[in-house]
Amino acid sequence: MKRGYIRVSTLQQRIDRQEEKLRDEVEVLYVDKASGSSRKGRQELEQMLVDLNPGDEVIILSIDRLARSTLDLLNIVEEIKKRGATLRSLHESWLDTREDNPSGEFMLTIMGGLAEMERKQINKRVKEGIEVAKKKGVKFGRPTADQERVRHALDLYNSGSYTVKEIERLTGISKSTIYRRLKERGN
Repeated sequence: MKRGYIRVSTLQQRIDRQEEKLRDEVEVLYVDKASGSSRKGRQELEQMLVDLNPGDEVIILSIDRLARSTLDLLNIVEEIKKRGATLRSLHESWLDTREDNPSGEFMLTIMGGLAEMERKQINKRVKEGIEVAKKKGVKFGRPTADQERVRHALDLYNSGSYTVKEIERLTGISKSTIYRRLKERGN
């Protein structure tokens, strides 16, 4: 059986591009919407590995959709092989474990290492960008609520005339902020 695996990094990302390329190639499609940096949260990958039978073929669009670390990639490939299945990538023609090919395994290790290095470089650049922005005064995280509006919201709550939902609508202060401030005050 030919089994396709698709992964996107976030719930908001669409799978259309990968799905279009794999749909005609496979009989079963497994889709994860989770980071590829680890196997945590990738239930469909785990299910696919459990479902594999000898003679099955796993087809992916590209190597970075399967794993972003060399160790994880090699472990996944080894699990696929242990189950008597093979792996093939549509974008990387050299990634095809249907035949015993030492140079293919070598390329897999090299390309997996490059994918991991690329991910680490991206993370490094993001951290550097954040540090530069912080030095320029850019604030990160949730914006702090205007203290005057928070006091007004708490006064409305303490008056007993409004529900928290009404106070949220009137002041623009979220109910979580209202409840948190009430808790801080001991109300």
